Amino acid sequence: MGRTLLYACILVLAVFVLAAAFLLQTGGESLSSPAAVKVSVHDLSVAPQAHATERIVTTGVLRLVHEPNDHFLVTADGLGVIVRGHDAAILRALDGKAVTVTGRFGYDPDTGTYIDAESVTPAQ
Repeated sequence: MGRTLLYACILVLAVFVLAAAFLLQTGGESLSSPAAVKVSVHDLSVAPQAHATERIVTTGVLRLVHEPNDHFLVTADGLGVIVRGHDAAILRALDGKAVTVTGRFGYDPDTGTYIDAESVTPAQ
């Protein structure tokens, strides 16, 4: 009886430690992703700090720029955001088309503005 109780306490402690580690790793976000904020590519380009680390959704034309070999989501006035972290074959297939990108937005002084894309789909 005593040994069973000891093992049960160890199991409860292990579950608690794993749950605490999960919360620390995810920053307290739920298992489902938080709702994405709709933001224009223009706003992301002009004021990147205002949306840094946000989960966003935006629409623009996907273009492959060969020199840095990156895909950019661009506007009619030439502003753009790098789309990274998504399947390159899917991005190549959508090159030149209007798309909707959902993902985590970021800004790096060396790289510039970027979206770690969760999904890239043709725009509706």
